[in-house]
Amino acid sequence: MPSVDLVSSGLASLQQGQNRMNNAASEIARAGQQPDPAQQALGQVANGDQASAAAPLETSRPVNLVDSLVELQQGRQEAEVGASVIDTADEVLGTLLDVTA
Repeated sequence: MPSVDLVSSGLASLQQGQNRMNNAASEIARAGQQPDPAQQALGQVANGDQASAAAPLETSRPVNLVDSLVELQQGRQEAEVGASVIDTADEVLGTLLDVTA
């Protein structure tokens, strides 16, 4: 049934938008934090001194706020489009039920 496919694709788009917004919001929140030396020391102990020197921790890399804000807006738009697709599928299903009744 086509309306079920529309609902599924709308839901998938909504979830992708939410995931994109969550990731972007995490990046933005991380931008305001200073790297914690204790966390970095724990990472060096857990990974071994040579491994951590070659691969710095994820939390120590700089955050580009512009990219994160763009990702946040893209996620919002993606979620809005997914919700719109779900609304349209609901209207189509309602119209089909009215026609067949």
